[in-house]
Amino acid sequence: MRLLSLKISRFSASCRPLLLLALLLAGPAGWAQPALPTPPAPTRDLRFYLAQASQNSPLSHDVRNQGRAAQLETERLRAFYTKATGTLVANYTAVPVLTRDNGQTRLSYSADNSTNYVGYDVALSNGALYQGYAQLTQPLFNQKRFEAYAQQAQGLALSQQNLARLSLHDLEKLVGDQYILCRQDLDQLAYVRELLGILDRQRLLVRKLVEASLLKQSDYALLSIEVETQQLFLNTYRTAYHRDLLDLNVLCGLGDTTEVQLAPPDLPLHRTGPAPGLSGFTERYRLDSLTLAANQRVFELRYRPVVNAFANGGLNAVTLADLPQRFGVSAGLSFSLYLFDGHQRQLSRDRTTALLETTRAYRQNFATVNPVRQQRLLYELRQLDERQRLARQQIASYRQVLDSYKREVIAGQLSVVSYVQVLKNYAVATRDLVLLENNRLLLINAYNYWTW
Repeated sequence: MRLLSLKISRFSASCRPLLLLALLLAGPAGWAQPALPTPPAPTRDLRFYLAQASQNSPLSHDVRNQGRAAQLETERLRAFYTKATGTLVANYTAVPVLTRDNGQTRLSYSADNSTNYVGYDVALSNGALYQGYAQLTQPLFNQKRFEAYAQQAQGLALSQQNLARLSLHDLEKLVGDQYILCRQDLDQLAYVRELLGILDRQRLLVRKLVEASLLKQSDYALLSIEVETQQLFLNTYRTAYHRDLLDLNVLCGLGDTTEVQLAPPDLPLHRTGPAPGLSGFTERYRLDSLTLAANQRVFELRYRPVVNAFANGGLNAVTLADLPQRFGVSAGLSFSLYLFDGHQRQLSRDRTTALLETTRAYRQNFATVNPVRQQRLLYELRQLDERQRLARQQIASYRQVLDSYKREVIAGQLSVVSYVQVLKNYAVATRDLVLLENNRLLLINAYNYWTW
């Protein structure tokens, strides 16, 4: 009996490779028929989302409309300070009094020739006022005034435009970061699907070996648990991708809920930045300085003389009975000039000087720290490239080990537990490589943001 058992054992060991080969050849025939292929999801790239964000953002309309509004405001100021204006004037004033002539008290709308009355003095009120005339007013010597106000309006519009452009630049960075986050979700989905493919193939082989009593049922159960774990990760990453993709659509102003595929982002490193002093960030401080100077020039205008020519024609009377004879015309000049206002002029100059000094300090601070910030990002990129190189080597080594372990498991020389442990380590290394790649893209996006 012992001899017979030994012969059966030797027969099983010698025929194991043939049995495994037969299982491998016969295995695919028992697999389920593949499902009909689903149409591929549309693919979009980073350029598409950046273009949509710029096109759909109200900030783009703000940039265009601020320029148009500045032109219209300049024309309005030109008309206000240099063109003639026509007005219609109409006044009626009644000044009733109580007269006491001849011992009688009565209400009268004018004192006439009465000397005994109660009410406003006729010498001051003229008893009544009837006015109705058209007046033409022409500002004189106002070209400087117009130019100062026009520069102020244009400076304010340029500041608003630059602020909108800066906000658009911020939006571009946000869209880039969100796109990279979506790609990270896709990359995580890809490596989980790769692991599930490895596990499914290995589980199929183990099941055949279990049915042939060459491996234990617990080995198959262990692989099944790992498959369920990875399927849970797959569902988590799929949900994260759908959520992050919708957030990307919101940033870009897209009313689209279709799930699409995202191409790997093309993010070259912009090492060549703008010339010194021409950065989009420092442009803000330059425009602020121009606006402060323009505001001061406008304030200084109040100390220039204001001269207007006017002419009018119409009715001007104080007695109702004289209305037909009181139509006429008049013309003249008006002049006004500030003499003293409590040293407001010098106080305004000192205030403008203080604000200009603050603006220069901000500009100098940015010019000092921004190169340091860029060098820090470049250093992190270099370190990250080295870590990626090592991570790829590690993954390549894990794949070699997995191939070797797979053969040893099939040959019964290694437990499934050891294989699963190495597979988990491979999954962690693959996930870390995905995170490193997306961190690299985020650093490039940040560097390009500050090199503007």
